[in-house]
Amino acid sequence: MGLPSPSVTYQFQSLELKEFSFRMDGLFVPSPPDVKLPLILIEAQMQPDERLYTRIQNELSTYIHQYQPSNPVVVLVIYPERTIERVIANLSNYLAYWGVHRIYLAEIPAQQSLGGDLLRLMVLPPAQVVAVGQDLLRRIRQDDAPEDYVEWVVETLVRRFPQSARSKIMEMLGLVELKQTRFYQEVYGEGKAEGKAEGKVEGKAEGKAEGQQQGEATLLLRQLSRKFGSLTPAQTQTIASLPTTQLESLGEALLGFTVQGDLDDWLESFPTG
Repeated sequence: MGLPSPSVTYQFQSLELKEFSFRMDGLFVPSPPDVKLPLILIEAQMQPDERLYTRIQNELSTYIHQYQPSNPVVVLVIYPERTIERVIANLSNYLAYWGVHRIYLAEIPAQQSLGGDLLRLMVLPPAQVVAVGQDLLRRIRQDDAPEDYVEWVVETLVRRFPQSARSKIMEMLGLVELKQTRFYQEVYGEGKAEGKAEGKVEGKAEGKAEGQQQGEATLLLRQLSRKFGSLTPAQTQTIASLPTTQLESLGEALLGFTVQGDLDDWLESFPTG
């Protein structure tokens, strides 16, 4: 199974195989959903790794076992350059059998392809990531690119700086950049406005916390609606009532959801009281 043609639209998600402590760098799913098209697992490899292809084999098997996807699955390995790759015996047979494809970013001219530069963000030296991310946000607005690209930039930096909170990542990228996108205006603006209104009555600190919770809940509800369509009233009510810490856990979990039943399973198994 090869990669689909460039005319096919995909949506980016991040992905963690929690049970087995495997964390992949991303997942592209067809948008709109189409079981005939492959899911594309992303693995960004910045350093030489003699056991990379063995690890990919394990991660791919784990993903298929854990999520039982209806789509075929392929893997895209992103290297900064060819010298990083460590070739294994019978590599061509391995690549064909496991559906593994490779990209060498040094062979893609910078600043000529927004898609190529979004991929390059995953393997740049840390000192360059924030500045390049800010530039990508500017180009996304300028080119009127899909707002999923903004999510890609934010999620990539969350992965690159795992010790920093998402709010800190947004500050690093520049709040002005993000607030000018319709997606973040709708999601965070709504929560902020509601929190401000509550704060007038209950106090500034409590209103701010409430606004953060409502903003997180609104964001997740929008993401879930985009992923699965309309949610049931019970699902919406339950998610809207979750505290911020559990909303963050749901935000991580939803990245691995493939059907709406996964959401029901999470809501039933995760402690909500």
